Parts: sequence; structure tokens; C-alpha cells
Amino acid sequence: FDAVVDLMAKFESAYRYIKPPIPIKIGNGARWFRPIYNRTGYIRRSHALMNEAEYNWRLIRLVHKELFNRPLTLSLDANDFKEIKAYTEFENYVLLMPGVTASAVAWQDHQWINLADRLASDPNLDIVIMIGPAEQETAKLYYEAFQNTSNVHVRSFSEIPEVLGALQGAKFYVGPSTGITHLASALRVPGVALYPIVRSMHPRRWMPFHSSLQVIPMTEELTADKVYSLLTSESLNPGFEENREKISAFIICFNEENNIRAALESIKWCDEIIIVDSGSTDRTLEICREYNAKIYQRAWPGHSAQKLFALGKCSNPWALNIDADEEVSLELRSEIVKILADQKNHPSEIRGYLIPRVVHFLDRWWDKGGWHPEYRLRLFQPQVTSWGGIDPHEKAFINGKTGKLRGHLYHYTYETIEDQIKTLNNHSSISAKSMSRTGRRSCLVNLIFNPLVRFLIFYVFKLGFREGTAGLIMAVNEAFCTFLKYAKLWELQREQDSKEVEEKAQTNAMELEKRTSNLKSSSKTALSNSSIG
Repeated sequence: FDAVVDLMAKFESAYRYIKPPIPIKIGNGARWFRPIYNRTGYIRRSHALMNEAEYNWRLIRLVHKELFNRPLTLSLDANDFKEIKAYTEFENYVLLMPGVTASAVAWQDHQWINLADRLASDPNLDIVIMIGPAEQETAKLYYEAFQNTSNVHVRSFSEIPEVLGALQGAKFYVGPSTGITHLASALRVPGVALYPIVRSMHPRRWMPFHSSLQVIPMTEELTADKVYSLLTSESLNPGFEENREKISAFIICFNEENNIRAALESIKWCDEIIIVDSGSTDRTLEICREYNAKIYQRAWPGHSAQKLFALGKCSNPWALNIDADEEVSLELRSEIVKILADQKNHPSEIRGYLIPRVVHFLDRWWDKGGWHPEYRLRLFQPQVTSWGGIDPHEKAFINGKTGKLRGHLYHYTYETIEDQIKTLNNHSSISAKSMSRTGRRSCLVNLIFNPLVRFLIFYVFKLGFREGTAGLIMAVNEAFCTFLKYAKLWELQREQDSKEVEEKAQTNAMELEKRTSNLKSSSKTALSNSSIG
């Protein structure tokens, strides 16, 4: 799969490069031309915190507008191969691949020999050492080491169908970061993949996409005994073995069956998922249960109060908050995992991180036009976090230092313009009420200049005009939402002022009536005294 995506990236970039009139620049010098291009991306290979296929997919997304920011979700399986030749020599066997390639860092030969020895202690298990064309020079070493061991077998493979058959039938597989290891993962073979410690590369670069293998670092401390323990334990889990801080993710929701699965898929790697639902009547909670989420149902008290409640349910040292219509990008996930690993081994003073959001609307990603970069404080340590802001635009507050991340949250905010207008109308009402409660007032200046400034920011300063008609529609709608917010605030304060005038008039009338009553009482008393006199 990784190789296929790599070829796609090379083909698509070459095709777009030679096809007029779509100019594209790729390379170290391309960064200087970013201001004149509408769609740009900067991918530094040595800082790519992702698998090789995901890295190449970023290039494909850049040259394919319809794929821009679409995550890579497919992977190979056995049905995608034209031919798999069944391997029938052994039935119950483990496959070891001491691979040597240009990209793989070799594990020491004595470690492979020790691992095979440990596995051979089970007389009912055969151990097959796979030798490919690149490993012929070391084959003699393995033949000599196991010439007297009946259940360790050194076998040469040269044809891919034979390799696939041997992989498919294996009980376990162990290999380094080679193409054979990626094929083992595609065939869903359990086992262990050994990644190299290369300073300029993140270990996830070597990890097979949607890996069925447990990926562990090839450090000096990695011994045959440790790999043997993994293979014979019940905790052989696929994925990258990382020593990191644990993290909780939480979502507040209401009737989000159309969005929440994508959100949950993007955070299922987290150690805990918290869902706070305010009375969904669709399939939202049914979907959440598929992801073993902890579900709490609570009446809606407002955005800030609901998120603060959800935060209180998080039990881990770190928490990640996303909305039901958002997704954590692959880049962001890798960045967060790296931070959690660094915090475990080298704690820093940073207590929270601002994450940029990119919005998808009108069949495009808005990396310009006023919505980007839209930083939100979404990753933090719960014990130093509080919630505030004005509903519906609540926000987290950190008692401590914060940092910024590069990876994006994907925000699928509106489906249509009609949906946008409905949402903006609702949000403007909530904002106006929140502003009114805090004593904010609206005046003619707010009604005229605030919408104008909003329009200029979206359409001119944030380059919304480069999105054509869509950019104009977006800027006008945002300006109109600002106008609505202050118009509704004016209406609320007018009602409040009228209510205050009415209450004051009633108070004055009551005071006048009281004074009149007192005056009449005084007059009667005076007349009574005069009569007596």
C-alpha cells in the first residue's frame, strides 16, 4: 500500500507539472513562490511525523483539490493481490525476516539467532528464517547456526506470490522496516516490526499503514528475550509501542449521528473517550458505544458549563477536546503523541496547546478567507484548565504556559448555505443574550462598522477574494451574522430599557400613591385635632 501511494504521488506530481496550464513547483526552492499560488503546502521530510504512505498522500492532496485534507483511510488486504501461492511446507510456523535493505537498519545477527533458539524450544512450532535476494550473503551464517536444530529452517524466497503465501500462513512474523514487513501487515499477520532509530526521522515513518504488527524501537536494549516475550504474551497489540502520558478525549453532542463516527474514528487511539450528550434522539449514542466511550447524559446548561462538566470526567493527565463535527488529522495525532512521549520522559512547563482548525464548506478547505488559522486551546492538562468565554464561543483557559501545534483539526461546519444561515441565526441569538447578561450594549457604530470590519477581514485581509464567488458569499454571511448579533443585542436592550422604564413608572406611581395616602391621613389627623380644640 505504501509503495502504491508513493507511485501515485510521483505520477500525479509529474502529470501536473507537465500539463499546461496548471503550474506546480515542488522542491526546496518552491517555498519562495508560495505567495503567487492559491494552494500551497510545506512538507519537511525530516519532520514528517507520519507513515511514509501518509507523507506521500499529502503531496497527492496538494495537487488534487478535491482530495485536499481528505485523510488516507484505505489499506491493502489479501483480496488486492493478483496471486498468492499457498505455502504448504509447514502448518504451525513463525516467520523471521532478518532483512537488509537500503532503508532498513539491520538487527544484529546474533539477536536473530537467539530469537530463533528461544522459539525453537517449542517442539510443536517450526521457525522459518526467510532469506531474500539481499540476504544471500548472510544465509550461510544461519545455515551453520541451525544445522542441528530440527525445527529451525532457512528458506530462500524470490517470487512475490511465494512470499505472500508464506506470510499469510504464518502464526507470527518478525521483521525490520522493509517492504516484506509492510506486506505482512497488509495480510493482517500478527507479530513485531522493528523500526530504526534515525535521528532525522520519526519512528512512525517506518510503521506500516494500519499496522497489524506491534512496532518497537531498535535500541541497544532491544534483545531477543524482549521480542520473544512479546510474541508469547497475550498483550501483543498492533501499533506503535510508545512510552507516553495517557490522554482522555471528550465530546459534547446532541443528535450528531451524521458526524460523530468520523470524530470518534480520529480519536480512538486515545486512552479514554468521554461523551456528554444532552438528550439525543437519533443514533448518536449507539455509535458512541461502538467505541467503548464513557457516556454521560445531562440536560443542556450551555456550551461552557457542558464542556466544564465533561472535562471533570477525564481521568488522565492530559485531555483533548473536539466537537462532534471535527476530526483530528493524522499530522495532529502524531504531533500530540510525540508531545505526550516527551512529557513522559522530559516534562516541560507547557500546560496546554493551541490547535489550528481548517474549515470545510462549499466543497473546499478554507485555508484563507478569515477562518484560518483559527487557533483553539484544545489540548491541555485538566487540573490547570477552566472554561469561560461568551456562549456559543466558549473557550478554555490555562493556568500556565501554552504552545502552538501545526497539525490541524478538520472542521465540517456547515453542509449548505441554508444550514449556515440557520446556524449563524442561532449563534447570533445566543451571543446577543450572553452579551446582554454581561452588560454589553449595542449602538449605531456597532451596527455599521463591526459588520464592515468583519467583511474586510474575511474578503480582503484574509484573501477571501481569491476564492471567487464562494469567498464573497462567505464574507457577506459573516458580516451579516455580526450585524444580526448587534441588532439582536439592540433589541434586547430596548426591551430591557422599556422594562426598566415601566418598572420605574410603576415604582413612581406607587410612591406617589403612598405619598398621597400619607398626605390624606395627615390632613384627617389635622382636621380631627382642630375639631377637638
